[in-house]
Amino acid sequence: MKALRAHKAKVVLAITLLGILFTWYSTHETGKSPSEDTQRATRVAAGRTGETPPPFDFYLLALTAHAAFCADGRRRMDECRVGAERPLVIHGLWPENYEPRTYPHDCPAPPLDLDPALEMELGDLMPGMSAGLHQHEWRKHGGCSGLDDDLYFHRTLELARELDAALGAKLTTLAGRETSAAELRETADLFRPGSGATFTLHCRKVRGAGERPVLFEVRQCVDNDGPGGAPGTLLDCSKVRRRDQGCGASIQVMGGRR
Repeated sequence: MKALRAHKAKVVLAITLLGILFTWYSTHETGKSPSEDTQRATRVAAGRTGETPPPFDFYLLALTAHAAFCADGRRRMDECRVGAERPLVIHGLWPENYEPRTYPHDCPAPPLDLDPALEMELGDLMPGMSAGLHQHEWRKHGGCSGLDDDLYFHRTLELARELDAALGAKLTTLAGRETSAAELRETADLFRPGSGATFTLHCRKVRGAGERPVLFEVRQCVDNDGPGGAPGTLLDCSKVRRRDQGCGASIQVMGGRR
């Protein structure tokens, strides 16, 4: 079993690197994206079972504001009782279509069997794993990506780390205070120019926070132009018909434990 996992990890890494090199060459030499045949071959070589997932237009990376999640009647959950709360944690990586609420879901896929090292790394930014969130996300969303489970969660983790690096410290500083969409986007642009347009902000009312909505989730728009249909280029969310929801001009950021 250990040998199989090690081989699987090596295959995924090798295919990812080859795909990146091919994408770079194709883009720079021809100005075009890799062909569908090349993407399909990459996907199969990366370990897919032969199931053809439904087509989709892009991905949404969903990161939850953990303090708001836990404050909303979930203090007794393991992820809210143990360790310090991160400002943002992984909810999931969702194949999406331009038309809202038409996303593919619950596609046939092999059972989740993550590499142990990757699973340990993922747990740091996805505390919901203690309640089986990773299993749920793989069944509902990951299987529709057409990616191997290790590659799917590896890219999820990479994207989440980058968005957390852009916004996490600012949200920690703002805990218990108010901000604006413009301020958060300016912060992200300082980290990576242009990235402020690549995410949407989602607010809702939660228990213990009064009548005003609080920041509950940040969703980043990512193209599926990576090797084999993996997440690749960050997208301007307005170009894929995604907008902020429920936040208004002033955004309340939840503080930590009370």
